[in-house]
Amino acid sequence: MKKIFAMMLAAVMCCLMLVSCGDSKYVGTYTYELLGEKMSIELKDDHKAKVFGESGAEWEVDGDKIILSDESGKDDETIELTINDDGDLEMSEDGITMTFEKEED
Repeated sequence: MKKIFAMMLAAVMCCLMLVSCGDSKYVGTYTYELLGEKMSIELKDDHKAKVFGESGAEWEVDGDKIILSDESGKDDETIELTINDDGDLEMSEDGITMTFEKEED
């Protein structure tokens, strides 16, 4: 009985590790500097986000993209950020690409 319980406990712990590791690598603050002004996007563990200092956003991973959306559900506008090879986030608009670099912890 103890062996069965130990094996079940180990299986549950492995599942929790896999689930918790998925999106946590994206958690952190990303900054972009333009003309001396810093803009930031902060992704939190609970999938909430602060965009340019304002809270009220949620984030999710969709393939190689981070999708930011209004957490109230009232606004249909979303921001789509591409995850580049360095782990930074890129946003393109009107032919201009802004790269938000992840700050070191």
